[in-house]
Parts: sequence; structure tokens; C-alpha cells
Amino acid sequence: MAYQYKRRKPSLILNFWIYRRLIGTAVLLGLMLWFIWANDAKVTVAFPFGLGQLSSTTGVVILLSALVGSLATILITTLIFALKRLRGGHASAEPQAPTETPSDLPPPDYAAKTTEGFTNARWSN
Repeated sequence: MAYQYKRRKPSLILNFWIYRRLIGTAVLLGLMLWFIWANDAKVTVAFPFGLGQLSSTTGVVILLSALVGSLATILITTLIFALKRLRGGHASAEPQAPTETPSDLPPPDYAAKTTEGFTNARWSN
């Protein structure tokens, strides 16, 4: 018997979806390179307290400052969440089971005893 299944034609959209992260990273790196190339004025950055100097282009300095700002934001956010958890302001990840059953809930076997709904249904016999 011959092989009965046909091979699907390769789809450009499906390949793009599979490699979307790689393509997105390539686009982002391309934009960063263009940004560095477009902002090529020479600058010198002097750090406070005599920590040193950095001589580079405007594009590199702006990208490095954005990176440092992102890292500082991540660290501060992590510190705030850790302090909230230590103080007990953050609820635990596991939901707590109620100790008492509220009186306004129906009994657990309510669905089996009710007369509401379909009568003489095929699935209820």
C-alpha cells in the first residue's frame, strides 16, 4: 500500500511563529546597532565621588544608562516584595481551606436529590 499522507507544504507564517523570539531578538539588536550608529557624538561621563570616567559615544552611554536603570528597578522591586513578605503583608501562595462550611451553601449531595432540571433524561438512568 502506498503512503497515504501528503507532506504539508512549508508555511512561512508557521516558520515565523516558531522562530518569533529569534526574529524579535534580531530586530531588537538591529535597532540597538542603528541607535548606536546614529548617535555617534563623543561624550565623557564622570562618575560621582571620583569613581572614574567613561569616554564613549552618546548611543552607547544612553543604552548603558537604560540597562543600569532596568537592573536597579529589578533589584528595588525584588527588595520591596521581600520586605512585604517578611512583614506578612503578602498572602501565601497556597489557598487556605475554610475551617467552617458557611450555612448559606447547599449540602454536598444537593445535585443528586434535586427535582429541578430535565426529567427522564437518557444520562440520568
